[in-house]
Amino acid sequence: MEELTGTIVAVHPDLTTDPVSRQGQIGMVVATDLKNDTISVGFGSPELGHYSSDALLVLKEKNQLYQDALLGHKELGPEVFKQMLVVNMIQDNRPDHKNMVQAMEIALSSEKMMQASTVSLESKLALDISQAQQQIQYASIGR
Repeated sequence: MEELTGTIVAVHPDLTTDPVSRQGQIGMVVATDLKNDTISVGFGSPELGHYSSDALLVLKEKNQLYQDALLGHKELGPEVFKQMLVVNMIQDNRPDHKNMVQAMEIALSSEKMMQASTVSLESKLALDISQAQQQIQYASIGR
């Protein structure tokens, strides 16, 4: 499973309870306690937000985002399709901090774009765990 520290995330805009009132804002993971499902997020100020993984959004993996854009272009419409390709180009060619924040801003620009280009951090972690387990199984078969 990849290290989460430094990952660009967005606090879900529909989060009902947020003590630091950061719904819809973009931040960076600064610490994790996965056993207790607590992700600490910095927003460029001294105050951190502490969230469960289902309250945070991350961009879909670049290959998945590209595939979803191509397969769903008719349903997405031309504007969302173009935005997804821009996000994908950023992920593929310029994945530094500043550009990934820009990609997340594009992803949050509309409800349709958010749904098409992001997943909860909880879902991403579950997928990472599943993939790691498959790799372990394949490695043990090859022995």
